Amino acid sequence: MANNRTQKLAKATQGKAYRIISNTLSSLILIVSIILCAIIVISAKSGSGVPNFGGYSFLAVRSNSMEDEFYVGDLIVIRRYNKIHEYKVGDIISFMATDPYGERFINTHRIIEMKKNGGVSYITKGDNAEEPDRKSVNPSKTRILGLYTGKRIAGLGKVLDFAGTSKGVLITVVIPAAIIVVWQLLNYLLSLSEHRAQPAAQPAAAQPAPQIYPPAEVDKEAVIREYLRRQEQEEQQRQQIIDEYLARQKELEQAEKEKAEEAKIKAIIAEFLAQQQALGADPGKTDVPNPTDESNNQNS
Repeated sequence: MANNRTQKLAKATQGKAYRIISNTLSSLILIVSIILCAIIVISAKSGSGVPNFGGYSFLAVRSNSMEDEFYVGDLIVIRRYNKIHEYKVGDIISFMATDPYGERFINTHRIIEMKKNGGVSYITKGDNAEEPDRKSVNPSKTRILGLYTGKRIAGLGKVLDFAGTSKGVLITVVIPAAIIVVWQLLNYLLSLSEHRAQPAAQPAAAQPAPQIYPPAEVDKEAVIREYLRRQEQEEQQRQQIIDEYLARQKELEQAEKEKAEEAKIKAIIAEFLAQQQALGADPGKTDVPNPTDESNNQNS
C-alpha cells in the first residue's frame, strides 16, 4: 500500500515538473518569436529598413571594412541621428550610401575629416579600407541614421539578417508558433488523461443523526402571569394615550370658544363705535329728547 502511494506521488511530481518545464520553454519560444516578428514588421515599415527602438537601432555588419572595430556578422547599436547633432572627427556614423550600380545600402564608417563650405559635410573611411568613400556625407543631402555607440554583440547580426528572409520568418516565427500549439495540445491531453486515471472519490461516511433532547418543562402559570402583566401594561399605555388625546381636544375646544367669544365682543364694540360715529355726523337724528318740545307738550 505504501509503495503504491509512493509511486503515485512520484508520477504526480514528474508530471508537474514536466508541465512547468514545458510551459517555461514554450513561453520563452513565444517571447523570442514575438520579438523577432516585431523587428521584422517595424523594419518593413521604416523607410531605411532599420527599426527605431526609443532612439536606438540595431544593425548587422555585412562587410569587413571596419575591422578591427567590429566584424562581419556582429550586431552593433547606434543612437539615431537628430538635426541638432553635430559629429566630430573620429566618430563612427551609419548613413545611406549608393554603390556603383545605383543600389542603396547602409554604410557605417569613421569620420576622418570635416568640411564647412556653406554647411557641414563629413569625409568617411573604413578602418580596414585603403581609400576614403567616394562621396562625402552631407546631412542636408544624405540620410544619416545615427552614431555608433561602441556596443556590439558578436554573431547576432547573422541571426537578425536570417530572420528577415522568408526562410528565416518560417523558421523563427511560423514553426515555433506551430510547435507551441502542438505542445500545449499535448499538455492538455496529458492532463485530461491523468484526471481520468484518478480513482473516483469515495462517498463520505454517513454521519449519525444528531440526538434531539426533549425541551425542559415550562412553568405554565408563570408564563400566563407574565402574559397578563404585559397585557395590563399595554392597556395602561393605550389608556394613557387616549387620555392625553382627549385632554388636547378639550384644550383645543376651549381655545376655540375663547376665540369665538372674543370675536363676538369685537363685533359688538365695532357696531357700537359705528353707531357713535353715525350720531356724531347727523345730530338731528339723535334720540335725546328736546326740553322745549317737552314744555310745549305740558302746556297743551
